[in-house]
Amino acid sequence: MAEKNRQHYVPKFYLKNFSNTPKAIDTFNLTNAKYIQNASIKDMCQRHNFYGADKRIENLLNEKIETKACSLIREVLETSKFPQSIQDYMHLYMFLLVSEARNLKIAESANQAMDMLSKAILEHYPEIQDLDLNKFTIKLNEPSTYSIEAAIEGTPLVLDLKPLLIVEQTMGARRFITSDNPLIRYNSFYLSKNYPGGFGYINRGAQFFFPISPHMCILLYDEKAYDIPDQQDHILILKKGKDVDQLNELFYLNAHNNVFFEQKTKMEYIERLHHKNRREPRIANLERETNTFRAEDSQGGKLLHFSHNRVRKKFHFSWMKISNYANELIIPAHMGGINRTESPFIREFLEKRKLEFEQERPPSSNKFFRT
Repeated sequence: MAEKNRQHYVPKFYLKNFSNTPKAIDTFNLTNAKYIQNASIKDMCQRHNFYGADKRIENLLNEKIETKACSLIREVLETSKFPQSIQDYMHLYMFLLVSEARNLKIAESANQAMDMLSKAILEHYPEIQDLDLNKFTIKLNEPSTYSIEAAIEGTPLVLDLKPLLIVEQTMGARRFITSDNPLIRYNSFYLSKNYPGGFGYINRGAQFFFPISPHMCILLYDEKAYDIPDQQDHILILKKGKDVDQLNELFYLNAHNNVFFEQKTKMEYIERLHHKNRREPRIANLERETNTFRAEDSQGGKLLHFSHNRVRKKFHFSWMKISNYANELIIPAHMGGINRTESPFIREFLEKRKLEFEQERPPSSNKFFRT
């Protein structure tokens, strides 16, 4: 019974792509700084009834998303080509987004936000004034459901991003690693401008990295913001170890609890990554995701702000340059930043969001400050 209730938030087929054997993979636990050789893939990245005891979400992921994605990724690995049909193309993009939405990190972030929001509301109820809310933790029953739904519905918003297959050809000197949080959202353009945001589906300069084997990594990127002169037919060959090292450092920093890698990758290599980035903020530090701002007026209003932890370390990729078009853009001071508007899906989304905001915006002249 326990075996049937084991639900994986990172697909087993995906982890097998990073192993020399079908049942085991090498891993490094970030919290304990512990290297584990030949850890059981079956035991990795899973929780008891993680998506619910009724298996509704589990079956959806397996039957409607994973099975086809497994075939598509295998084809990419074997042919070095992306899907040709629009249906397969969209499914691959959807799988990448869902891979982020379904994992433990996103679920824990959702629970953290729910706990903070619920307690902020409950503290105003007179009947529970004597109750110490800090003794309780308020969680969602199925925290991944909402993010998975948002990822599926949001897939059209990233279809304008150009796919690139990054291929490692360092003659065995380097291999790609991955983690329990395998989709990495990044934005070299925004980070170069020291802008705090830029990690959304529709932001100008969006980059989504997704390693699919020790030798290949998918990148979806905003081609108006970046020039990649050495790419040809959607393929970029990396022959320098330092270029692979940069990407592996990015993948490492995006990990939640564990990094995974092929058995041929030496333990010393992973330990160097860990030592080099030991002072960098951890993705798993959820306290950094929430902020409270109080109103300056006497009524004591409160504004809660939630944002996902992202990798903000600046990497200057030698194979990618920020385009002249992007460099001439002026990023506004507000948190909205600049959005891509070439896609009709994005334009429709922005128009809909504008109308909703105008209809629901509450009248307020309050000024807030961080507590």
